Amino acid sequence: MRPASRRGLAAACAVLAIALVAGPGCYSKRFRTIEESIASLSRQADSLQAEQDRTRTELDATRAELAQTVRSLRAGSETSVQEMAGRLEQLESRLDEQSQLLNEIQQRARTRSLGLDSTSVGGSSTAPAPGTTAGKAAAGTAAGAATANPSDVRVDPTAAYDQAVADFTQGRFPLALREFREFVGTYRASDLADNAQYGVGESFYAQGQYDSAATEYRLVVETWPAGDKVPAALYKLGVTYQKMNLPAEAKTTYRLLVEKHPRSGEAKLANERLRELESR
Repeated sequence: MRPASRRGLAAACAVLAIALVAGPGCYSKRFRTIEESIASLSRQADSLQAEQDRTRTELDATRAELAQTVRSLRAGSETSVQEMAGRLEQLESRLDEQSQLLNEIQQRARTRSLGLDSTSVGGSSTAPAPGTTAGKAAAGTAAGAATANPSDVRVDPTAAYDQAVADFTQGRFPLALREFREFVGTYRASDLADNAQYGVGESFYAQGQYDSAATEYRLVVETWPAGDKVPAALYKLGVTYQKMNLPAEAKTTYRLLVEKHPRSGEAKLANERLRELESR
């Protein structure tokens, strides 16, 4: 995990510690939940960063091996070069996926840190003073909430999503697939629903089930056309078409991505793949 990201998470935890000491008791449970969420994201980011470093090392080694093979190329060795080129493409694709996941985790951690700051300020400025009529009413409300039926407590959907992401980054693709699908079915109205649907496609793609992956990527675009995962879904759909040896469909998808989302990072990647396809 980058030092800046570590400092951001550390700062968020420091703000949380101050808020827990100084803030009203009725906010402590909420702060603890946010703290645990940020800590979970931090662990995921560390794990993914380590996995990304290993992938980058393997990618560099494969590039060196490929370069050496090309230098010593002899008749009949073309198949070996093609195999290594395919392996190189797979590693680069995996590195792209890990980078996207790492960026998403770090962005969500920053967002929750900002939300924590806002909650801390709001809690200290708006809480009624103990002993006043409003304070007693608030205390009664808090007590009632503490004795409420446990079945009435709402589960934070981000915890379920974070677990699916963690299983995916650890290579538990069948488990992650089930968890992403359950999330979409349970929290379809959540802001993370399109991310989870994209995760379904990624889980199929990671297992080499490209037909199923293409279907799930298309669902991201069709179901959440204004979602922020559309550019990534279109790009991976194009890559999947290439894996399925469907260059015409891949070109069409890349062009649609560049046309509809020209300023996205995925559009740049799509342009590079378009140039490669059109040069063949």
